[in-house]
Order: sequence, then structure tokens, then C-alpha cells
Amino acid sequence: MKRAFCFFLPLLLICGAVLPALAADIPNPIPVVAKADRTPTTKGVHHYMLICVDSWDAKASFDKKQWGNHTDGLILVTVDENARRVMLTSFIRDMLIQRPDGKFGRINNFLDTGGWCNENGKTYNEGFQALVETINGHFDLNIEKFIVMDFKQVENIINAVGGVDITITNREATYLKRYSISSASTTPSITEGRGGTYHFSGHAAVIYMRIRKIETAEYVHADGKTYSDHQDYGRTYRDRMVLTAIAESLQNITYDGALQLLDVILSNIVYTNMTIDDMIAAVDLAMALKETPVENIRMPVSNPSKQKDSGEWYEISPTIESYNKNNFSYCEFAYDGMATKQVNYELNRQALHEFLTDNFVVVDDE
Repeated sequence: MKRAFCFFLPLLLICGAVLPALAADIPNPIPVVAKADRTPTTKGVHHYMLICVDSWDAKASFDKKQWGNHTDGLILVTVDENARRVMLTSFIRDMLIQRPDGKFGRINNFLDTGGWCNENGKTYNEGFQALVETINGHFDLNIEKFIVMDFKQVENIINAVGGVDITITNREATYLKRYSISSASTTPSITEGRGGTYHFSGHAAVIYMRIRKIETAEYVHADGKTYSDHQDYGRTYRDRMVLTAIAESLQNITYDGALQLLDVILSNIVYTNMTIDDMIAAVDLAMALKETPVENIRMPVSNPSKQKDSGEWYEISPTIESYNKNNFSYCEFAYDGMATKQVNYELNRQALHEFLTDNFVVVDDE
């Protein structure tokens, strides 16, 4: 799915899922790529990691040097100046990763279980950096810049751009109505069982982005087949819908308007290692490419699909035994009492790098 790019760099896709896992104890070895062995980033390519904390007020906990929140939203924004491409890579929250201490765990539990809660002299700042470095090692990347937000801050930014238009299904309308979002948070007020296009305020949009218990609207996947997504993948889809709506609403934004939005973003960040100069450079990139179609990919990529008797397509979810015998992208895996995904990192690294470098650039020899 491609949509116009606009100034939504620090907005993040909030995703998450809890899927039933299979009985297993020992994960496959994870081939982490050492920093010295990673593929160099091409000049003109910029990576920005967007991290969303699973909280409505993570800033308060952060300021008090307390922790207890997961990092459920992990989105990489890649901008290629040479090929004039803007790419989003979402990382599923329950991927099994190997932390710097060698232990395994879910990627969204990294700060909770990695000793980053001001233990042993470590700080949260170091924890976020270690999380980004872990993603680098697992996917052969060289991400340096990152931004951390929470739900409330995403809500504030969506409100700052005037809200978003979202088309929802009948079941989504029923879910949102029963969730008891304010009747004034959408225009018109959502009616149970009546899908359609509504204008969402920031709070209602975040609630929509968090839906995982019902399937999404049908859409065409990269394999050309039509699916509706559930759970973690459903959240990822809804996140893209909100970001698309924001991008479309900002296609005509001026440079001064982008700087004003940057002020809002800077006041709605838990933490970032980006300087003001870094932010201004990101604004310049966004303005230069604001009409560029956005491309996206999910990590891990989909497994092969099958068709039901009803004609509906669904993605294969293999057992660990089948996963080990075949070249699947991932499988559901029970580890340390948690539902996780055992990921084929070699296959997914290849898919990610093919996606990020799939460009055609015309070079002027004169």
C-alpha cells in the first residue's frame, strides 16, 4: 500500500497482539550481526526509529525514574534522498530477540527485563539506545536516531493537525461505540453497526489504532490476495490508515506550518536523542518529499497462505517443528511463559534489505 508522504515523521504506529503459542522451551539460535560486520548505510539514506510506550503517561514515569511500560510500537522510517523514497518498517511487538546480555525475550519487554530500570548504574536513555542497537544487530541496520512517545502524546499531535478522516467497518463501528468513546470525538458521532467515513479526534484515533479483537477491512496484500488482518497485524494496518490520513491532510502544508507542527511534536516527546538540528533536517526532508508515495513492510514478513473452502485466504501459522523443516518467516512460540514469535532472521533480513534497496535512480553523467 502506498500513500503520499507528509510531515508525520515522529508519529508512530502503535501495534501489539497476544496470540496463542505452542509448547516449546528452547528457541533457535539468533544470528545477530556484529556492528563491524553490518551493511553500511548508503549516503543519502536516513533512518529514524519511532518507539511508542504502552502508556497514556509514560513521561511522568520517565521523569520520576520509574518504569513498568512496554514498548509496543516500533516503526522505522527510512528516507532515501537519492531514489526519492520514503519507507516504513513495522516490527511486531512479540518477536523473540536476544538481548545484549545474551538472554532471550520479547522485543516489547526489552526495557523491563534488560536491566534498564536504573539498575547497575544504567539509565533509561541507555535502555532506548540498547533497544535500537538490538534491532540493528537482528536486522543488519545502522539506525542512530530515535524518538520515544506515549499514547497521550500521539493523541495531542493528531489533534494538532486537526484530526483525521478514517473509514471503518460495521464491526469496528460497533466496537468503538461499545468502547464508549465520547460522542463528540468523531464527526458525525459513531453509530453502532454503521461503518463509513468519520472524522476522528486524537483520542478516538488512538483507540481505533489499538483495536485488535476484530478483523480489519479487507485489503490487497503484497501477494495480490485479499485478506483482513487480525491481532498484531490488524493494529499495524490501522496504524497505517491513521498515518495515511494525516499525510493526506498535510499535503499542502507550508514550511512555516511544518515548523509549527515541529514545536508541537517537541513538546510531546518522552525522550529523543535527536538534536534541534536533526529535527530541522528531518523537516527539510519531509518537505522535499511530502508528495512522495509511502512504501511499507512488516517484520516479520508474511508466511505462505492457504485458501479455505469459503474462498477466504489466511496466512499459515506453522508449528516449531514445521518451521524448522521449512523456510517459514516465523512461527508462534512459547518461551518463558510468554507468547512470542520465533523469527527466521536471515530470511527477514534479506526481505528487508531487498525492500529498502529496491530503487531505480537515474544518474546524470554530465
